[in-house]
Amino acid sequence: MSIGKTTMTSEQQADTVAVIGLGAYGLATLKNLVEEGFNATGFDRNDYVGGIWHTTAASKLSTLPTTVVNVSRERACFTDFPFPDGTSSYPTAEQVDRYLNDYCTKFELWPKLKLETSVSKIRHDDELGTWRFDATKEDGSKTVLTFDKIVIATGPHNVPVMPTLPGSELFKGEIMHSLHFKDPARFKGKKVVVIGMGNTAVDTATGLVGIAEKIYLAHRNGAALLPRILNNGTSLDHGASYRTSAIGDVLETLFPKLAAKFIDDWVASISKQHFNLDPQWRINTPTPSLKKQNPTVSDTLYPALQSGAIISTHAPKHFTGPHSLELEDGTSLPSVDTLIFCTGYRLDLSYLGPHDPTLTTPASNDTPPHHDYNSPLLYQNILSHQHPDSLAFIGMALVLFPAFPMADLASMALAQLWKHPSLLPSPSEMQAQFAAHRAWRSRITTLPNPAGKEPQPLHMETGAFIKWVQDIAGTKLDEHLSYTSLAAWGLWWEDRELSRLLMDGVYSPHAYRLFDSGGRRRRWEGARGAIVGVNGDVREKVRRRGEKGGGMAA
Repeated sequence: MSIGKTTMTSEQQADTVAVIGLGAYGLATLKNLVEEGFNATGFDRNDYVGGIWHTTAASKLSTLPTTVVNVSRERACFTDFPFPDGTSSYPTAEQVDRYLNDYCTKFELWPKLKLETSVSKIRHDDELGTWRFDATKEDGSKTVLTFDKIVIATGPHNVPVMPTLPGSELFKGEIMHSLHFKDPARFKGKKVVVIGMGNTAVDTATGLVGIAEKIYLAHRNGAALLPRILNNGTSLDHGASYRTSAIGDVLETLFPKLAAKFIDDWVASISKQHFNLDPQWRINTPTPSLKKQNPTVSDTLYPALQSGAIISTHAPKHFTGPHSLELEDGTSLPSVDTLIFCTGYRLDLSYLGPHDPTLTTPASNDTPPHHDYNSPLLYQNILSHQHPDSLAFIGMALVLFPAFPMADLASMALAQLWKHPSLLPSPSEMQAQFAAHRAWRSRITTLPNPAGKEPQPLHMETGAFIKWVQDIAGTKLDEHLSYTSLAAWGLWWEDRELSRLLMDGVYSPHAYRLFDSGGRRRRWEGARGAIVGVNGDVREKVRRRGEKGGGMAA
């Protein structure tokens, strides 16, 4: 079976595109491709959309019912689809799940979705210039489908990373990865060691408070612990306006070490102002650099540590008996029932065969294949070097920026690259960008905290990447906010309120749909009203929080 060009000539009919994965990355990609005239179809092995945001009891990566987003709704939305009125300042998993389903309805994506369909064995037909893959339904029936282009939008979290501790054969308790942690009530009365210090580990540990008898949070490096709402009533992420972000991007380009120190010092000061962290907890001694580790955002960990409901310990070293564990500092936990490894995930793109961008050395008779999961061979972590005109990845370009608008921007840019082939980079341009990216990663490795540690897998230089996707998508935002641009001075003269809000107000994703693109991405007529409304809502929330003495508010 082939989904493709069947009734019209190649000059008349749009290219067919398969979007693999229908979480937030895939849905934004599908919508932006359809918006630009592509005949796109989305595939997902689940019977639902939303990916990790759809809470499920099955052994699949998903949020817990108690999960709360770490980015405010004003900054976490798509560029032309605000969260509805009544959504919490920091949406719950259920609210995000509903939001993504509403997104499909708003942009009429449901007819373009193929759910309960697993994709495997993706291969390229060099003679026809098309892609084929096996599509397997839940009932086991299999079909071979053909498309002109493929977008992999399954994200960076594919295979659980599960370390093995020496002496595990002695342990009679339960060892599990956070992937399988679904029901905190199952651990009632147990002594649990949660391993890690990222957001998943902290959410897991705090979710066990009042249920487990003992909760140990075992970690090696600590984290930058931050609150969602600051003492003055503002949201943490509202401090990063367009102006402050632009200044940070310039510093990152010209003085990368100074820029890293500046942001790390700011994060450390915020943490110190809001949490009186005991040095024995080792959470911020020293605080890991944001260039190497994401901050941990939690309003529940600190009180749990203070009360003793959660005990901060060193990382585990090895098992010493049926229920005993020795830690890296030599101390022992004599009575442990469960270990939960919150140790993350790695990529698995093996279904792409020789087109897997992480594959550096193919398998031979004597050696297994070698992969680089940190820096896949991709242009801007989006376009395949082998087939830039037909194979792309959305969700593998990670930067210090909210994920939903980033996926929206990246897929807007992809749609323009494929719609206007003259925008596609040459082989030499792709090689130069990849070399510059690897050099940036090397520079970050030399930064302290902890010394010698590489930046996180798939992470890129934030300022440079966002500038690139904005330019390719045609947002015209920089052009309307630059001091050297006539368009910026014209905006300031004609609409000073909007100019001020764009520069120093909430850094709203709607700004990317505000201006006419000159033939690139589609403009949203409601953008200005949404930007003004967002800023008004935020001012009112801050006022109400001030009246109540700060803290979380709806």
